[in-house]
Amino acid sequence: MSSTAFASAAGCDMKRQPQHWEEIRALERPVEDIGRPGAFSLALAYANSYHIGMSSLGFQRVWELVSRRPDWSCERFFDDGAGRPLSVETGAPLDAFGAIAFSVSFEEDFVGLVRMLDRAGIPARRDERSGSDPLVLLGGSCATINPLPMAPFVDVFPLGAAENVLPELLAALESESSRDAVLERLAASPGFYVPRFHDPEAADPPRLLKLELTEEQMRAPGHLPTTAIVTPETEFADKFLIEMSRGCPEKCRYCWATFGMGSFRWHPTEFILDAMERARGVTDQLGFVATAVGDHPEIERILLDANALGFRTSVSSIRIPAVTEGVLAALRASGDRSITLAPETGSDELRVKLNKPIPNSLLLDKVRLIFRHGFTQLKLYFIVGLPHETMADVEAILEVARECRAIMLEELAPTGVIGNIHLGTNILVPKPYTGYQREPMEERRVLREKMALLRRGVAELPNVTLGSMSYRQAVWQTFISKGGSVVGDAILSVARGESVASVLRRERAAVEAEVFRYLEGDLRWHFMTTARAEPLARLGAGPVSVNAGVPLGS
Repeated sequence: MSSTAFASAAGCDMKRQPQHWEEIRALERPVEDIGRPGAFSLALAYANSYHIGMSSLGFQRVWELVSRRPDWSCERFFDDGAGRPLSVETGAPLDAFGAIAFSVSFEEDFVGLVRMLDRAGIPARRDERSGSDPLVLLGGSCATINPLPMAPFVDVFPLGAAENVLPELLAALESESSRDAVLERLAASPGFYVPRFHDPEAADPPRLLKLELTEEQMRAPGHLPTTAIVTPETEFADKFLIEMSRGCPEKCRYCWATFGMGSFRWHPTEFILDAMERARGVTDQLGFVATAVGDHPEIERILLDANALGFRTSVSSIRIPAVTEGVLAALRASGDRSITLAPETGSDELRVKLNKPIPNSLLLDKVRLIFRHGFTQLKLYFIVGLPHETMADVEAILEVARECRAIMLEELAPTGVIGNIHLGTNILVPKPYTGYQREPMEERRVLREKMALLRRGVAELPNVTLGSMSYRQAVWQTFISKGGSVVGDAILSVARGESVASVLRRERAAVEAEVFRYLEGDLRWHFMTTARAEPLARLGAGPVSVNAGVPLGS
């Protein structure tokens, strides 16, 4: 893998660049001027639209880290449009790069990854690629949940935080002379799953290390993910995003993040405040994101300081116990009008079984506090199809909605404003590394009855709306998140135009086995172990050293 393979993209004809990217790029406001040509280039791809990809803080973080690396440039690709994928930065074609790193946070984007390879003329299956073809990498949360469905297509899966895997990855791409040499080196390095050399579905599977950010690293400078490029063309238009923490204080049985991201740990306040200062030159809007934003020990101070700097501030969903007078007052003063909570179910009993022992009485107290502070939009997330769930539990969701609506009308009446409550309802997808990873998905007939009950009930509640995922989408997501490498054929078929419904019918036996049966014995994705990494002062400080491994999940 020579340096010329990576540098060659810089000389591509700009006439290939579509007008679309010129217009999009004109709207971008980089926080710092770090995107310059280098001797080496990495293609960084998001297997969905620009709008979705640039909303991903993880995607932006990788672009920033590579762009800061001496002698490296990083060019972005998305699944917009038709024809050959071209980079946002220069219009270079995807197949001109020696290595393509895909960032994938959602399993349904597996299809987009394969489609982008097809569009670029790159053999989709890794065993069909030659020494002159690009290396295809897949990182992000999907690499560490269950990478096996994408093993037929991906050469290398970096496992863990970008800060920990990029140094060795980029060093291998810089110094090794061939594609095979890069693969051999990474296969022997901690933090990488290389399907050519590792077979997790064998009788005696390897134990591979996942290099997550440690609490020690997060206390050191240089490990705070923030937005690198602000743009109006995202889900968080014109917002500068700051990661507050990782992990979660709760261990809810349905949630991958609480098990897969390790113990709850937060970024130091001084680093967050410094990031806010950097943002002032490009935007007046901040978004604080994490699994548990409100549990940062200095959340109120951070929000008040953001207000003092003139920012309009919002947060991702807050854990119900973390809703406080101080947090609400600071958010309201900044202009925010919307709050998101996740009760998950309507009954106290089922919530206890989820390992989320928060009573409805506390939930309703917090809802009252929210509307009393002048918020007008409340989003509540629920899950249906949970183990042990009854129709009474589903009816309890409607009862919670009724009580929340009554509180909203009472508290907002003096203002003359009527707010809105949105119930975001998902079907349980029993993900790997969760307490429900062995559980089957609930059958269609029962789920249809439950969703019909919710729709009828919400239709009787003015100013309450309901959103839900489709049953087919839930089955497909479960199939491609729990399956093995054989699921790759189904992904390839959908990427090449066959409908998901058709594929699910054709693969009925495999779907039945993976989606609708309780999984016994060893689970195929249990070949990854979380390792503790020595602190890295900055990207490029060298490969991490690995101490004792800690298994993920059970």
